[in-house]
Amino acid sequence: MRGITLWLWVALAGAVLQIVALFGPDFYFAEGERKDAWFGIPHASDLILLSAIVAIGSVVLLGLGRNPLRGRSMGLVVGVIGLLATLQLFYRMIVPPFGGAVPANSDIIGTGCLYYCSPSQAAPADLLLGIWLAFLGCLAVTVGGFVYAYSRAAQQTPATPWIAQTQGGMSPWLGLAALGAVGQFVFGYTFFTFYTTPGDNGGEVNWSGWLPTPHTSSLVLLISLLVVGLAWTAARGRAPLGPVALGVAVAVLGLISASRIFYRIVSSPFGNGGSEIGVAAYLSLLAAILIVVAGLVHALMQRGTAGAATSSRVT
Repeated sequence: MRGITLWLWVALAGAVLQIVALFGPDFYFAEGERKDAWFGIPHASDLILLSAIVAIGSVVLLGLGRNPLRGRSMGLVVGVIGLLATLQLFYRMIVPPFGGAVPANSDIIGTGCLYYCSPSQAAPADLLLGIWLAFLGCLAVTVGGFVYAYSRAAQQTPATPWIAQTQGGMSPWLGLAALGAVGQFVFGYTFFTFYTTPGDNGGEVNWSGWLPTPHTSSLVLLISLLVVGLAWTAARGRAPLGPVALGVAVAVLGLISASRIFYRIVSSPFGNGGSEIGVAAYLSLLAAILIVVAGLVHALMQRGTAGAATSSRVT
């Protein structure tokens, strides 16, 4: 592919290593069992997967000449996300997610040190091939991205984004979709209460959705960013999709979020009867539904506008 330099190939090779590590060899040997990438460090695993997707996507877009950002910015995006994945994984290498305790009635992935804790608080664990492959892949993505960003080739690569020929501009419905995208994450996965469980010594423990439902929370965060990003590109007249397709894409993203949030409301990670659902969980679900409705209405209105414009031209 044209425009792909040596350091982009390094980043691409690192991304392949990241994916192989996530879906291949185990990461830990702890508590008498082998643990894969998704056990205990789900948020770190999600970040590593995101780093691989961004690296591969950036290389492909640069090769096709459809990069939405300048070459230097593309390299910096790859490098920064790779660096975040590297630091998170390095932390989990020196502080394995074992030790500590979670509620006995939960099936939360992991066994302790689910938030950040010191090495002395974590249970010992052997690091297996998978985690070393993932770490090597993260380093390759980070180095490849940053070195490319400051190369002459990157400085000479202009942005050539994929912009739809027909632009509908910003609409109140896209604004509502963006508002829903922010609301679904803020209500469900920040400091508001998604679940309430009995405390070990009496009382209650309040949980946001971030820790008990890690893969759902990562997915909702990603969808929130995508919806806000699509609304932003529409407002600038640089949307990658036509007006109708843009509304449909927003609605589909909202439907994915709503489905996952609804699933975690009816299927608590603390087991049946092990928790109470907080008001914030329902507000998060309503915000996701708002994205769906707003996206569909935007698509229908844009379709109607396009149809009216066609009829007037025929007349």
